[in-house]
Amino acid sequence: MTKKHLVWQLLPVLVAAASIAGAQPARHYRVGVLGPPGNLDERPPIRGLRDGLNEAGYTEGRNLKLNLPHVQSYDALRAVVQDYVENKEDVIVTHGATATGIAQKATKEIPIVFIWEVLDPVQSGLVESAAHPKTNMTGLSSFAGSDISGKRLELFKEVVPALRRVALLYNARGESPDHARRLEVVRSTAPKLGLKLTERPIKSGAQAIASLFSVSRESTDGIFMISSGLFAEPCGKLAAIAIQKKLPLTGCIGTADEGVLSIYEADGYRNGQRGAWYVDKILKGRKPQDLPVEAPGKFEWVINLKTAKQIGLTVPQNVLVRADRIVR
Repeated sequence: MTKKHLVWQLLPVLVAAASIAGAQPARHYRVGVLGPPGNLDERPPIRGLRDGLNEAGYTEGRNLKLNLPHVQSYDALRAVVQDYVENKEDVIVTHGATATGIAQKATKEIPIVFIWEVLDPVQSGLVESAAHPKTNMTGLSSFAGSDISGKRLELFKEVVPALRRVALLYNARGESPDHARRLEVVRSTAPKLGLKLTERPIKSGAQAIASLFSVSRESTDGIFMISSGLFAEPCGKLAAIAIQKKLPLTGCIGTADEGVLSIYEADGYRNGQRGAWYVDKILKGRKPQDLPVEAPGKFEWVINLKTAKQIGLTVPQNVLVRADRIVR
């Protein structure tokens, strides 16, 4: 038998084998997201995550199930993550320090990728070191540490030179040690800037809104929120209340276009997009303990001049020229 005849005899077998292989269903991956209350779809880190996964070849409904629960309270997250554990999700992605802490307590087996608002994962006990996590967790951190809250307060004072009396809202739920450290930094920074703080511990978005309604210009020059996912969902409403009261507000996680006077934050979309890289590597067999934690490359200082005009504030020119972006 010639080689040519042998090839022709084997061709049907090869075609059949290829057809059988092609008929095998593609692996369907399950990724569960855990984040603050509200609509996660609208958050820049989640939009970045979705786009990054799509760019890596994952299509929802074809080879990916991306679970994005919309909960009304942080307490509901425990039931969500328990479902993830029982359903054996391939990866859990967390948005925010509180959600990350809840996920950490729920599982030591399922890989967890944090993509937003985890300031210092080593100090928080999420990983052993940035270079070698050695746990089931990894992802992206600001690595600016708790000191970033002091920096934000300093910038707020520059934007509002007459600032003296500050209503301080902070996450008082207690699930993440990050929040307590940020609070201590703000408390120690305020006297150096000549600021008097009126503390308002907050445990829900609804409470934050109610608290702002009770703030008065007679006793307050500005509103400072220690950055937390707790304030993400009501950010637009909080900014609107502050504008109505002619008070400057900073610190709630949103966009300056929502009416917040100033924001000093990393690029949330980019963090989410980069987080998709971690998810992809883990789905392809890498272990989270072998993937180093990364820090954002840049923080952006945004000032909303439209809001400044609405509340009757003149931002110093020497401050404006240093801003990375101005909303007009």
